[in-house]
Order: sequence, then C-alpha cells, then structure tokens
Amino acid sequence: MAIRTNIPETMIPGFYGEFEYYVGPNGLPANNQKILLVGDATGALAVNKPTAVYTEQEKTALAGDGSVLGQMYDAAKKAWKYSQISFLRHAAPAGTAATWEIGLDFVDGEASAAKLSGIIQITVGAVIVSAKISAGNTLGDIAAAIVTEINARTNLPVTASAEDDIVTLTAKNVGKYISDGVQVSASIVAADIDAVVTANTGVGTINIEEALKSAFAERFHIIAISVSDSANLLLLRDHLERAAAPLEQRGQRGVSTIFIGGATAGITLAKSLNHERISLAAVKNSIVNSPWEISGGIAAIFASNSKPNIPMNSRPIPGLAIPDVVDKWSGEEQDALLYGGLIPLIDESSYLCICRAVTTKSENNGARFTKLIDTGIIASADYSRDAVIATLKAKYKNKVLHRLLLSAIREDIVSVSEILEQEQIQRNVEDHLDEFIVEESTDEPGRALTEIPTHIVPGLNQIYNRFLIYV
Repeated sequence: MAIRTNIPETMIPGFYGEFEYYVGPNGLPANNQKILLVGDATGALAVNKPTAVYTEQEKTALAGDGSVLGQMYDAAKKAWKYSQISFLRHAAPAGTAATWEIGLDFVDGEASAAKLSGIIQITVGAVIVSAKISAGNTLGDIAAAIVTEINARTNLPVTASAEDDIVTLTAKNVGKYISDGVQVSASIVAADIDAVVTANTGVGTINIEEALKSAFAERFHIIAISVSDSANLLLLRDHLERAAAPLEQRGQRGVSTIFIGGATAGITLAKSLNHERISLAAVKNSIVNSPWEISGGIAAIFASNSKPNIPMNSRPIPGLAIPDVVDKWSGEEQDALLYGGLIPLIDESSYLCICRAVTTKSENNGARFTKLIDTGIIASADYSRDAVIATLKAKYKNKVLHRLLLSAIREDIVSVSEILEQEQIQRNVEDHLDEFIVEESTDEPGRALTEIPTHIVPGLNQIYNRFLIYV
C-alpha cells in the first residue's frame, strides 16, 4: 500500500513528521447527560431560546428565584450538584395567577389586639415561614409581619401583600397548573389568633410546542417539563421521536410528574403515550414539593447514572420531601403502576425514591411488551449508536469506498462492540460475529450499509429466591 502524507512539498533538507490521530481504537464517548428544563420564568430569559446555565447567579438572573424554572433548577442541583442544565422558557399563558388569601382573626372575636405571644407558620410548598406574634399586636401588625417574612424568602413561588387582616399570596407564574402544584397552609403556635387559607385557582393553559421546536436542533439527553397534561406530553413524545430518528440521531428522554388519587388515571395516561423515551413519575394524592420540582430532581438522577444501563431501583432523590403515610403507594399499587408504565415514587429510609425507572412503553399492538420498559435499555441503545458513529466519523470521513474499506469499517464496528461488552453495556459479541455485516449499496453510489447485532445488558431488577428448609 502506498504511503501518503499531508506534509507540504519542500526542497529544504530535514526530517518531517505529522500525526494521524484516528488510527487504532478510540475508546467510548463520554456519557455526559445534558438536561433541558422546560418551564416558565420571571427573569431575563428569552422565550423559546434554549440557554445554558452555569451558576446560581445566572439562574437568578435568567429564571428568577421562585419561578417554575428556578425551582426546577434548585431541585436538580440538590439531587445532583454536577447537573449540566439548560433552560427553555415557554410563552406564558394568557390568564391569571393563582392566589391564596390568609384571613386573620382573634379567637376572642371582641379583641382588638393579641393577648398572647406566639408564632404563625405559613407553609408554602416545602418551606415553612414563621412570623412572630407579640402581645399587643393588631391583626394589621401580624399581617405586615407575615408579608415581610414571606417576601424575604425569594426562593418561594409566591409574593405576599396585605390589606387590613388579610394576607394575599400571589403566584409568580401564571396558570392553573400552579394552583395544582403549590400547597399553602397556615398554623398557629401558642397564640390567640386564627388563620384561614382560601385558595383561588389560577387561569391559563401551558403549550410547549413552540418551545420544543426551538430546541429541536440541539441534543439534550434529558428533557424535564413542568406540566403533565396529555396534550403537552404528546407534544414531548413527538419531539423525542423526531429527534431520535435516523437522520437526526439525537437520542433523548423525557421526564414528567403527575399527582393522582389512584393508579387507574395514571395508567390511562401512560398507555396513551406508550413510548420508550418518556418516563412518567407518579405521586399518590400530593406531596409538599411541586410536580416540576420532582421532575427536575428525577432528571438530575437520570443524568447522574455513570452507565446507561445501570438500574435506578430505590434510588433516592435528595432534596425532596417524603409523602405522608396516607399518601404512600401500597405494594399492590406500585406493581400496578409499574405494569402500566409509571414510576411510583416511594419513601425509603426517609428519602423520596424512584421505585424502578420505567418508561411508558408497556404495550405493542395491544399486547404486553417489556423489552423497552426499563429506561436503561433505550439509553444503552442510544449510547451504543453514539459510540459506533463517533468512531466512524473520526476514521472514515472523506474516504473513498473500496473493498478494503468495507473490511476496515466492519473491524472497527466489532471493536467498538467489544469495548461496550467490556463495559458490560453489551454482551455476546463473539457469539454473533457472523451477524456483523458491512456491504456496499447497490442502489446509491458511495453508500455503505451495515448491520450490527446489539445485545444490551439489562439491569438487575429482581432475584427470586426459593428456600429449602431442613429441620
């Protein structure tokens, strides 16, 4: 074979050398998982423009503290501080913000001032805000103290104002989903006043279609959205499917969270999606964290996985609260949810945990289908494709197609598969060597065709034991 170099012609005597970086094995690509958080903001972030966020200060400037995106970011960083996060702000819906009115009164209806000192605690989501009550305080004094304490907590999803004996909390973002996701309550400690919370539902429906279109050309491995209605989940499903298609090759996975009273409603929603790239987490009834915070946390846990096929059974999501006893899924309910393609969120060792990281792909043509039920399978398939294509791009760009090249391509594809097997991502490579096929297309000049057996190593989810008891 003739040796060719790219060293320029010269008449100067000397010894010249160049480097060829792409011969031999090139190893596997890094398993970096970029996260895209899709939600609303109150800061300077432009609508429909994916924007990388590197610091807490940038988060505050772009999303605004206490906004939906701000809370998703906080939850993701608490779950895994190394998360690589980008924001995507959708257009705010036409409508009104949710409000919560906290009505104050003395236990003694005739009193004009507090007789006892104590504390009033306002719980907003997972945060408890305390305001002091002193003997002699009027209701107006107490209301003003509440407003001061709440507005000092800029990470809350609400702002506070007061008029006479009523404190009004107003959501920082507009829409009905805020009312569904933020819980507000009030309690009194050792004081002689009462507080009653009245919720006023926000108005407005989110649509993430244009936002997702703006992000289509870029690859974000995990996309977490703030809402979980069927319309937006279908938009997410279509986006993920188009992005992963052969001409695009940007394998991505989507995450969302629903609050449901029982398994049936969630299973119906999951079956309507039935897609291997969407994971839908389920909370029974409610929890003090919002659905968008939970989605942000789960996205970070997915991204933290060192290998794509490692299961996330009982994986904690640090920073999130655990459900009350009445809001915990029973074993029977967990099983129904998993069979239906949902992730039950459970309490283990005082952490909110992923029971098992499944996808909504539980059926094929109406029949039970488990090949793609675990999210590690599609993640491993994406990674395997990335590894092969990275090698082919590095070594065969701008080559000419001849018989020896076909053999070299096959050799490199087998080599990549063997490295993936060493990493326990694939298996049985040697058993299927005859199935690695590389040939020249008879239809299109300059096109090579390959067929690559890809046996994914599944995560270990269960061990069934049978004990033989001898006495």
